[in-house]
Amino acid sequence: MSVSDLIKQTLRDRHDWPRIRLFDRLPTITTKRLLLGVGVGLVGFLVLSPVVFLVWTSVWSGWPGQFDASFTLRNYQAVYSSIETYRLFLNSVLVGLGVTCIAGFFGLMFAWLMARTNVPTKGWMELVILSPYAIPSFMFAMMYIVTFGPHSGLVTTTLMDLFGLHSPPFNIYTPHWIVLIVGINSTTTFYLLTVPALQDMDATYEEIARIYGASPLQTLRSVTFPLIKPAILSAVLLTFIISLGEFAVVAILGAPEQFHVYATKIWLSITGTVPPQYGGAAALSMSLLAVTVVLVWYYRKVTARTEAFMTISGEGYQTRQWDLGNWRWPIAGALWCVLFVFWILPLGVMALASLHDVWVGHVDLSALTLSHYAEVFGSELVRRAFTNSLVIGIGGAILGTILVTFLAYYTERTEYRFRGFVDFLSLAPLAIPSIILGAAVVFTYLWLGKIHPLLDIYGTLWIIMLGSVVVFLPVTSRIAVGNIVQIHHELEESARIHGASWFQQIREVFLPLFRTTIGVILFYLFIHIFRLLTIPIMTYTRGTETVSVVIFLQWRNYADLEFVSAISVVFVGLMFVTIVVLRFSGLRFYQLR
Repeated sequence: MSVSDLIKQTLRDRHDWPRIRLFDRLPTITTKRLLLGVGVGLVGFLVLSPVVFLVWTSVWSGWPGQFDASFTLRNYQAVYSSIETYRLFLNSVLVGLGVTCIAGFFGLMFAWLMARTNVPTKGWMELVILSPYAIPSFMFAMMYIVTFGPHSGLVTTTLMDLFGLHSPPFNIYTPHWIVLIVGINSTTTFYLLTVPALQDMDATYEEIARIYGASPLQTLRSVTFPLIKPAILSAVLLTFIISLGEFAVVAILGAPEQFHVYATKIWLSITGTVPPQYGGAAALSMSLLAVTVVLVWYYRKVTARTEAFMTISGEGYQTRQWDLGNWRWPIAGALWCVLFVFWILPLGVMALASLHDVWVGHVDLSALTLSHYAEVFGSELVRRAFTNSLVIGIGGAILGTILVTFLAYYTERTEYRFRGFVDFLSLAPLAIPSIILGAAVVFTYLWLGKIHPLLDIYGTLWIIMLGSVVVFLPVTSRIAVGNIVQIHHELEESARIHGASWFQQIREVFLPLFRTTIGVILFYLFIHIFRLLTIPIMTYTRGTETVSVVIFLQWRNYADLEFVSAISVVFVGLMFVTIVVLRFSGLRFYQLR
């Protein structure tokens, strides 16, 4: 073939080969961008729309979805001209500070003993410490009532009989007990946030301090705790942020003494008044939201500056445990006493109460009965509630896992714009206390339901599921991002060089390596969504009750202690089995931080 013929052939083919290459590349690029865009867009909608409609409702003179009203500042004027608002704010802050101190003391103590010492029976202790994963805070409060309550508490009646007391030695329906119970329940969160740092810390620094004559307490104060300062600060901030929005324990124990915080007042403004005070609740929410936004900003600032505290390097890294010597078993005995009083005993007493026809604070072995369990399993309301909780838990776990995987991949595996904003979106719900988020979700879908029928999901399980996914987005996104950065991008790049499409890279390389993380997120979301109260209590309607809602309302409205105890035992049993499966399936609990 002559040079002239070759040029002519090239010119004839010049339109074909670029079009073939473009056709080969276009589906991959479009599909990748489309899927990631849909995932990130859905997260943006779920996170931002409640905030937008919360603000809108706070400055609206009518109900959510009532378009013939007007903008006004009267809601703010009515709320912030009342001295009660500032009393509520002070109560919320004091509860948050007290809870953080108690959770910090117990959580850090347990974390250090579990991670840095050779105290015996660690495995069993860890299971007890992590038991609040199976016991929601409102159920924790009920357990303490049947154990330490002034009229029906086993410990209270026992002390009165032993010492001949004519009145209860303590009153559990006080702010001090609220702080204690929420603090004990929050110990697990503090423990999980600090134990990984202690486990991974290089013991060389402690060895040097002891060589130079430092006592164990001096070493803890001057070496160990300063080295894990970011973990401690992040645990303190996160515990304080969460406890600012505490609802369930205050609603149960604070009601007899009319002790309220922001969260309970917002709930009562929507569910406890006729007509509901939507505008006032939204305006009240805004001040607490402003405080938590500042705290979350500082939390991100603290957790971002960790390089100066890194103790793990490529050389000389070692982790050794402190030998407690002859103190091993006395310390273990003291720990088991603490765990028994604050964790094991209340749960055991609740189980006993469920076996009595009428619980009056005394154990009567001749009056034990299973009638309440028969009532539980025969109740259509309870069966429906468990079914709803399972549907919401499983569906929310799957949806949430998919969304956070998209988020983590978008922020860590692409060069697309707005990656920083997307990462901010994943943390934004941390600044919204869950009871406020529940109210905001109600406002959102009352508005959207009036805009288009397809968005009218108020009164369905969808509204509970979507709200629950948003609540746990910050934690699950941190789990996903923290693990995806450990998968080197060269593995996927190698697959791409060898001709693999984007789908093949995801299916053959990324997902197999990310499989354990997906399992952790699925378990985490199922456990927490199944036990969640704040979102369902704000968004449920007749027919969409969850187990948590049924237990809470049965206790609050009917004070049916024995029936509630039986449901709670079944509930805790199901959660405990799930956690044991997680514990022995190779997924470590500290991966859930």
